[in-house]
Amino acid sequence: METLKILDAIRIQHPDTPAAGSPAEAAAIENFKHFFSSFAPDRIDKLLVKTYAPDIYFNDTLKTIHGIEDLAHYLKESAEAVQACRVEVVEVTRTENDDHYFRWKMMIRFKRFKKNQDTWTVGMSHLRFNPAGLVVYHQDYWNATDGLFRHIPILGNMINAVIKRL
Repeated sequence: METLKILDAIRIQHPDTPAAGSPAEAAAIENFKHFFSSFAPDRIDKLLVKTYAPDIYFNDTLKTIHGIEDLAHYLKESAEAVQACRVEVVEVTRTENDDHYFRWKMMIRFKRFKKNQDTWTVGMSHLRFNPAGLVVYHQDYWNATDGLFRHIPILGNMINAVIKRL
């Protein structure tokens, strides 16, 4: 539940967000979509500071990060571990608390296992933008088992065996 406490604190720290339906809101949404449309190390260097605020809180269910420097390092490492990765945003919803939910599908092609095979998963990102349209809160909800763990040798076999027994 730490993420919910952090979200409450971020809402207090960043009470203002781009107005609903404004060009600033549209730009913030498009910046986020563009950032993950093709996930590659060189794009992270170019687009990270245009997408995320310096005080970003980020949790992708695998790792929790505070601050843009640590996020840059983590995302570069992640991008270098794949042949290709892209996120296609299917739907964006604004909440009554001025946050946004991005429903997406993600394709990953790993370098180290299941080479040259596209792996698909679905998920949702809960975002909050600051007035400048930069992401200050990013919490992902996705099926890491289907998107990652089932494709790791040995671990994937064990997971598949457990799932068959359920």
